[in-house]
Amino acid sequence: MPNATPVATSFPGPQVLGRNVVVAPGSPAPPGYDGARRVVVDEEVLADPAPVAAILRSRWLTRRRTVIELRVRNEDARAPESTDEPPYALARDHSFHREHLHFLTWANSYDLRGDEPRWWYGVLAQRHAGAQSSEVADVRLPDGRDVLIDGGPRGPVPGALPHALVHRESVALGRLTVLGEAAPQEPLAADQLAAVTHGHGPARIIAPAGSGKTRVLTARLRHLLIDRGVEPELVTALAYNTRAAQEMRERTSDLHVSIRTLHSLALQICSLEARRQVIGERDVRRILDRLVRTARIPNQDPFQPYLEALAEVRLALVDPAEVEAQRGDIDGFAEVFERYRQVLADEGLLDFDEQIYRAVELLLQRPDLRAQVQRWGTHLLVDEFQDLTPAFLLLIRLVAGPSMQVFAVGDDDQTIYSYAGATPEHLTAFDRWFPGATHHALEVNYRCPPAVVEGAVRLLGHNRHRVPKTIRSHLVPTAGEVAS
Repeated sequence: MPNATPVATSFPGPQVLGRNVVVAPGSPAPPGYDGARRVVVDEEVLADPAPVAAILRSRWLTRRRTVIELRVRNEDARAPESTDEPPYALARDHSFHREHLHFLTWANSYDLRGDEPRWWYGVLAQRHAGAQSSEVADVRLPDGRDVLIDGGPRGPVPGALPHALVHRESVALGRLTVLGEAAPQEPLAADQLAAVTHGHGPARIIAPAGSGKTRVLTARLRHLLIDRGVEPELVTALAYNTRAAQEMRERTSDLHVSIRTLHSLALQICSLEARRQVIGERDVRRILDRLVRTARIPNQDPFQPYLEALAEVRLALVDPAEVEAQRGDIDGFAEVFERYRQVLADEGLLDFDEQIYRAVELLLQRPDLRAQVQRWGTHLLVDEFQDLTPAFLLLIRLVAGPSMQVFAVGDDDQTIYSYAGATPEHLTAFDRWFPGATHHALEVNYRCPPAVVEGAVRLLGHNRHRVPKTIRSHLVPTAGEVAS
């Protein structure tokens, strides 16, 4: 960025904000950073950025001051990343680690590579949001209030602050929204309230049947938008099907926030590349009929095995050659898979599963498009997390981007789409997909009598891969225990 007014008046900022400082090679730690951990970013780190990115993520989430010694050009550190590898060839925890490293280097950092520290969010706020310089804080609002611009994870900051906060997310939108701290207004049980008011960073909410899952999701939406002042265009809630999405919309009709299915989101991503016509199974079968040579046997569906195989590749992310090798009824499938997708592309078509698969491809291949989509998913709320297939999980991780502010609700005991690759591991190993996550649990079943709940608990206890949980029955809600 070009030179701008130094921000030494706010340097190094309140301790509780945990602001870092980026320094030139060999530069000493500035005052206020004595004893702070020093992290070096050099060519070796850019070649394998994951370990250092993990360190910086942990310190960003916990707001610990860090000295970041930048030994590479910033242009090299922020060079766009992409891959042409097919989604099925990638791990479910695939990340663009250099993209994450660059974000975490600068998200909450002063720039001290020159003579004076600069806080670039203050500069941006003055240039694009109408703020003025301040002698005691980062900027002064048009109404005369001095404020600090927070670059940490968005949420409540522990400890007292001398000034109100505006978040860098607001500044990036050209706004100066002062962060709110109000509590939710609707009645919530203690376990529900703890989840709804989750502070910052990724969160896993285990929600057994009848525990008020939808109430928690909609209350969280209200809390973000109304109580905390998060901008609606930065928030997306994802439901597993249209009925669940409609129920959430009805409960939040006054919020004007994006609530959609995963396929709706994927289709919008695909539309950023080109408009395509969505087709149903009948048209899929017509295309397969052009591509597949198979004997017509009475009372047998020659195309059903190919439909299942297409889903296994595009949702479970299994290599087409492996799918063909595992089955004896899809001769030539590995070649058919590529030819089938080429027909879709040539004719401007998308079937149901191709919406997901193509959206993932675009996010992997197009860093410009990925950056645009990640703004929509700055704050993601995801329902029925246990039923995410590997493709869904990869899509969500790519949309969530480097900040990984994902609020995931689900129950590992209710996984029903294992045939498509869904697994309880997506919840039991949640920290693998979203490092630094906070875990919450809803414990009260408001739907069933005690005998039913106790029997279910005994039965589910035999599952080998599950999150340990407490579930108790409470048919009639009392004060502080409201399910829906």
